[in-house]
Amino acid sequence: MAVVVFTAFSMSGMAFAAPLGVRHFTHVLSAGEAAQVVRNSREVAFFLAYLGGVTLAAGWQGIGVMRARRDPKSFRTPFAFALNATVVLAALVSLAMGIYTRTAAFAAMSIVGFIVSGGNLFYLLRGPADRMDFWYQHLSSMIATGIAGYTAFIVFGGSHLFAPLVRPQYYVLFWLLPTAIGSPAIALTTAYYKRKFGNSGRAAKSSGPEATATA
Repeated sequence: MAVVVFTAFSMSGMAFAAPLGVRHFTHVLSAGEAAQVVRNSREVAFFLAYLGGVTLAAGWQGIGVMRARRDPKSFRTPFAFALNATVVLAALVSLAMGIYTRTAAFAAMSIVGFIVSGGNLFYLLRGPADRMDFWYQHLSSMIATGIAGYTAFIVFGGSHLFAPLVRPQYYVLFWLLPTAIGSPAIALTTAYYKRKFGNSGRAAKSSGPEATATA
């Protein structure tokens, strides 16, 4: 997770600060072409940073709830609140940017930020609903980390990775693929463990994560 987040923030920072310097051009750009490249590069740079933020928020939640399972209130830190609030605001910007530029991926992926960090904030404010809630949070957060991380990788490397396979206008399908796979995985995995543990959060057998919770 740390490598993904660091890479996303580093690459987005370079693309935003020097959009013309991080790309190779086969001809001298006109003023209009240069302005378009700068605008597009900075939009993608923001989007990549946003995905890095989602990855960090999801990973921080997934690891933090496990560490604080005996004392959930200890996870309610200013950093956790600030991180998730920032991601929610970035999701709003991504949605607005997607609508303004008519970019489906920007608008669609804003939903991930709302769900991940909105859910994180709800958990931080509400606290665990039952004794195994930390486990559900851990599973969903770690899968969400994968969704955001893989999407960030595809967004940045997609033009090179998929160039021989599909036309550029279809790249958005690959951007959305991790979400299309990961979202059902979160729902199915969480539902499985809720059935396993029952409504009270107690498992039938003292093994696995439920045993860890009481260790």
